[in-house]
Amino acid sequence: MVRSAFAVLLGVVVGAILVFVVERMGHALFPAPPDFDAASATAVAALPLAAKVSVLAAWFVGALGGGAVASLIARRWAPAAWVVAMTILLLAGTSLAAIAHPLWMAIGAIPAALLGGWLAVVLTGARYGLPPQSGQKKLL
Repeated sequence: MVRSAFAVLLGVVVGAILVFVVERMGHALFPAPPDFDAASATAVAALPLAAKVSVLAAWFVGALGGGAVASLIARRWAPAAWVVAMTILLLAGTSLAAIAHPLWMAIGAIPAALLGGWLAVVLTGARYGLPPQSGQKKLL
């Protein structure tokens, strides 16, 4: 149980760092004007489409990377990856509430985080059910 909680915590930290890095890369590739006001819906709408898509990509990468880390640390336990993906979605929600994003970005945050979580589960071969125990003997 402690291992699973630690896995989720570390997965969220890794996911948040990945979101930060990918968003920074997007801001570097598609910079906002110097007088940009994030509180203004008009200013956000005027940003290039690629800048907005890079934010969705950051949420996807954060859910995927953080979920994979959590799954692997939790001995390929799928719920650990899903908790991380849902936490990334909640963090995206805080960003959506703080900055005037277009509606399609708010809607796109959901499949971005869900797809990232699902891929983390698939790519790590994670399983559902009770978390594996460290000293558990295998039965035939």
